[in-house]
Amino acid sequence: MARQLTVVRRSLRRDVLLRQAWPSVGQTCRLFSSVSSLNVSTYDVSSLPGSPNIVHHSLVTTVPNLQALQRMRWLLQQPQRRVLLLTGSSSDSPVRVALEQDSPAFELERRGHGVFGVREFSQLLLRESGRERRIFDHAQLAALLLHNGMELPGASRLAASSTLQRRKGVLDLLQLFRLLEREGVTPEQYATVAIASGEQAPQELAETYRKYQELLMQHNATSWDGLVMDALELCGVQKGSAVEQEATTNDFSREVLKEYTDVVVDDVQRMTPAMATLVGHLCDQPSVQSSASFSRVLLDGDECPQTRILEQQILKTASCTGRERSVARLALETDEMADKRAKMKAFAKQILTQEADISTPAPIPLKCWNFGTSEAEERSVGAFLAQKLQSDKTTQATVLCPTHADANRITLAFKKQGLPVQMIGDQFAAATSSTGAPVHLFDEPGVNAVYSLLCALCFPSDSRHLYNVLRSDYFAFPAELLSWLMEKEHRSHVDLFPVLEAFVQSQGKSLGTSLNYREGEELELPKPVSSQLEKGLEIAESFVNIIKRLRAECHQLSAAEIVQSFLEDTGRLDALLKPSSPEQERESLALADFLRELETAQNVVKSDQVTFVAPYLQQLRETNLTSSVSLEDAPDVLSPSSTDRDTGIRVLPLTSYALESLAASMTDRKDDRKHVLVLMSMRDSKFPGRMKRLTLPLPYELLSKPYPVQTRTEHLKQCKQLAYQSLTLGDYSEVVLSFAELAASSSSKREMLSRTFQPIWHDGDRPPVSTGKGSNKGRTGARNATSSTSSPQLSWPQHSPTNRSTLNEKAAVVNETPHFRLSDVAGLLREFVNRVFLPILHYDKRIAAAGASPETGRDDGHATSSLRKQNAKEAKQGTSRASSVDSDRSPVSATSASYEPSHLSYSQISEYLRCPHRYYLGRIMKLDGDVSASMMFGRALHEGIAAFAKSLSTTQVNGEVTQEMKTHAASEAEETFMRAWVGDGYGLFTSKEQASFLLERGMMALWEFIETHYGDVQLKEIVHVEKDFSFHVPEANVELRGVWDRIDRVSSRTGDGSSSFVIKEFKSNMGGAERNMRKLADDSLQLKMYMYAFRKVFGEAPYGAKLQQIGGNYNEASKPSRRRISRAGNDDNGFVHFSEEAAQEAVDAIVEVALGLRRGDFEPKPSFVECAFCPYAGSACHFATDDASHERQSARRAGEAAQR
Repeated sequence: MARQLTVVRRSLRRDVLLRQAWPSVGQTCRLFSSVSSLNVSTYDVSSLPGSPNIVHHSLVTTVPNLQALQRMRWLLQQPQRRVLLLTGSSSDSPVRVALEQDSPAFELERRGHGVFGVREFSQLLLRESGRERRIFDHAQLAALLLHNGMELPGASRLAASSTLQRRKGVLDLLQLFRLLEREGVTPEQYATVAIASGEQAPQELAETYRKYQELLMQHNATSWDGLVMDALELCGVQKGSAVEQEATTNDFSREVLKEYTDVVVDDVQRMTPAMATLVGHLCDQPSVQSSASFSRVLLDGDECPQTRILEQQILKTASCTGRERSVARLALETDEMADKRAKMKAFAKQILTQEADISTPAPIPLKCWNFGTSEAEERSVGAFLAQKLQSDKTTQATVLCPTHADANRITLAFKKQGLPVQMIGDQFAAATSSTGAPVHLFDEPGVNAVYSLLCALCFPSDSRHLYNVLRSDYFAFPAELLSWLMEKEHRSHVDLFPVLEAFVQSQGKSLGTSLNYREGEELELPKPVSSQLEKGLEIAESFVNIIKRLRAECHQLSAAEIVQSFLEDTGRLDALLKPSSPEQERESLALADFLRELETAQNVVKSDQVTFVAPYLQQLRETNLTSSVSLEDAPDVLSPSSTDRDTGIRVLPLTSYALESLAASMTDRKDDRKHVLVLMSMRDSKFPGRMKRLTLPLPYELLSKPYPVQTRTEHLKQCKQLAYQSLTLGDYSEVVLSFAELAASSSSKREMLSRTFQPIWHDGDRPPVSTGKGSNKGRTGARNATSSTSSPQLSWPQHSPTNRSTLNEKAAVVNETPHFRLSDVAGLLREFVNRVFLPILHYDKRIAAAGASPETGRDDGHATSSLRKQNAKEAKQGTSRASSVDSDRSPVSATSASYEPSHLSYSQISEYLRCPHRYYLGRIMKLDGDVSASMMFGRALHEGIAAFAKSLSTTQVNGEVTQEMKTHAASEAEETFMRAWVGDGYGLFTSKEQASFLLERGMMALWEFIETHYGDVQLKEIVHVEKDFSFHVPEANVELRGVWDRIDRVSSRTGDGSSSFVIKEFKSNMGGAERNMRKLADDSLQLKMYMYAFRKVFGEAPYGAKLQQIGGNYNEASKPSRRRISRAGNDDNGFVHFSEEAAQEAVDAIVEVALGLRRGDFEPKPSFVECAFCPYAGSACHFATDDASHERQSARRAGEAAQR
């Protein structure tokens, strides 16, 4: 709409321009002969009707030019001529854009001329013949195939066990089918070649191709390449067809071209083989008096494959019709720029040969910059371009980068610096979001809520769609309030709608309760949330009522009727039907596009019910579907009338399509205008990067050269050609080549310069310095350090002379600073924050973390439930956690800092021996670790059995335990266990079913322990329960603290009436896997240390210690647990005797840990088992993944060399 208004507006002021652009016939002939620099003796366009010999002229050159435009302007002056212009690309053809500017709107059509892209012309032919079909893009075709469940051929069928694999298989098929359609191959032709090969795979692919075409015909759809193939069939031209001779005299082909006398074909190199065949057939129709084609190639002497196909088809059609037709090749004459272009081609040819030639220097300034990080590269290149644009307003800059993602990133970075930046290409034709990606139709305002509503009705348990509807303009639910509701939904393991219902029914009171708190406790809501309760309740009540009604009606009404009902209920229907603002008009048009897609979806799935339509819409959601209003509002970056066309910065990915777009925009550039080329972020991992090839067998008999790239060698060659083309495409005044060693600040992978550009790289260039706050170090090729910071914000295109001079003066300042990496600075800052601030801010919070672990809680004895609740409330109210300070990298190990522990415990010693860095994070840095479900399971069981033992020890009389005492003790154990099992377990479980299952398992383990306790005939008395101890260890000069789970007095096995003491330690078994308790007890440092402590505290050695398992026999809970009996008849399952060797081993471990702490040795010990269960593996510590990084490998090698 906006584009049509622009065209009409142009027509009011172009009558004068039209007369100026169309001089007299003689003047035009002279202009055409001089400007085009063609050999006039071989270039004659004045053939008369009925001439015995008509010559088709072909121009194949390596230089972007406007020869086709000059020919069109000459032909348009001939009063009896009717010209048809066909281009290989209709979107960015410079000839088409120039002609639209020359003439008023629809003036060419009124005079009988036609300007079309080949696909556009094919679509017109099919529409005029009544065979028009809807065009699906690549991703829409994939959605259609996935929905219809087309069977994959061959081995792909076996790999299609998941949706992801099926989707990959369908995409591979579509890639092959697109290749066949570009060649104009019919299913019959493919089947003939497949049968002749005698192999099963091609035959299966041919059958699938036939079904694919039938499916498209069934849904009256086609692809863009299939559109041209349909036009070929309509004109009677098929590759290898037996009736081709008869088809060439087809009346339809003559009728199509009977109104045109001349055909001009531009951008032939951008055509597919099927397009070239169709155009060649049309060029030889009887009414055509002259024809000419224009194309570009990479190197002098190269042949354009599409031009060859077009010429062959012209001669083939002429031979069938009996007309005399010949083909003449034209060439550009040399001009004043030819010598400069030749020097640039000779220099760029080093990329093709991959051999540096010092005898072929760059004919223009070439700067090579190497940076430490991509951020430094963006700031420094941005400062460089700002200087260029400030010094000369007519300067134009083109930035080429390896990928589309890089183009988006660089564009956003330049925009933040205030630079006038554009993005060119088909990916950016539509309006883009803040991230640079095209806005999807389903993300348009108004459409997103309707799409999410249909998905929410189809998938009631998926809360994401309900969330989108609530946050849309239709309801505008308060964000802070919805965040709390979503958190409650996540922790309660139900979908969002029941949470909203409870919220409405309780009038907001349900929001203040949590499963993490005991019954009766409420959580104080923050002020922003409490202030929004009244408004949120009103919106939630309306939303719940609408969803309830639509859920009841969605099985009776169609999807379109559901949408209409929803718009009526929300009061948006009238505004959409009668928009009163540009925003409402845009929303109305976007919703109309969505309803069109909805209608198509209903036709494809053959049902209008939401349950069948929504899954197909989700497939469309994965496509690059954009709305018509986005295309109309998109800036015309290629239009010569654009104010930013001649000045500013264009950012493109280094692809063949982008280079073609760039060439089209450079054909009419003035010679005196400066043009800077920047090859940015050219790292080897992305250019050439990895090769994408077709995994299916190709029918080479049906394909035209050049064949698709299928080998690594071909891929590297293709990248060299793209690099060569980028350097030789325009008349540049300066070229910059740069890359960054770190693609992102959080990455540890070191990047290298692209191997493609290595022949022209040189060291020693220093990048410019931008001014601003902060600093970053950009390294040059010679590894020199320069300070680079963010450039100032600029207002384009207007600048005062004072501002420009100030910018240039600031940009000229270079600050020499010592070189060190950005990652080193970040590491030092993290170390400082972790060492100084976190121990102060989070001193109390570490107590809660200790209480969550049964081992640390019993050893150190500092955890209380009140502190845990207080910490949880603080976390709810936004108190920052220590572990969130650095989620990317662990702090630098303080290997040189000594640490004097106030005391040691078994949990500390065990933790340090397993991984000193884990000890450093938890004990010294005081970071809270992640609490696991198994930790909470074990803590609840420990508290339960402790309560059971204490109840028995305090109520037993004369060593006898009555039945009443047993019942009371069991009741105390169960109540304590349930109190320790708080609600949902701090949200640790993945579902309500898992939480219920583990709770039941914990109760089974507790009752099994109680039954086992009464079966111990040797137990005489429970002496101590949860008994703490502390004493000084002189060998290590440190205090040892700990807690014995239980100390029992047991009778002697000899029956002499004597007794002895046994230490018992309990270990939970949540998984129920069988354990070798004997081996675990023999290897347990904890039992040895606790026996050593018993002797130091009481002055006598215990009889032994026993490691007793809690749980494990969940499948046989009613049966008594089996015990392993030794040859002596003793129950030694998990029991070890005291020995001097065990005591000495305990002392040695205490001494080793104390010495390591005092040395400051906190080097990590990453391993699969330890890192898998480490509470810091997912937050503060990344040594398991970063151990192989460049810096750590270098440091390790340097340390090893120093030790040698």
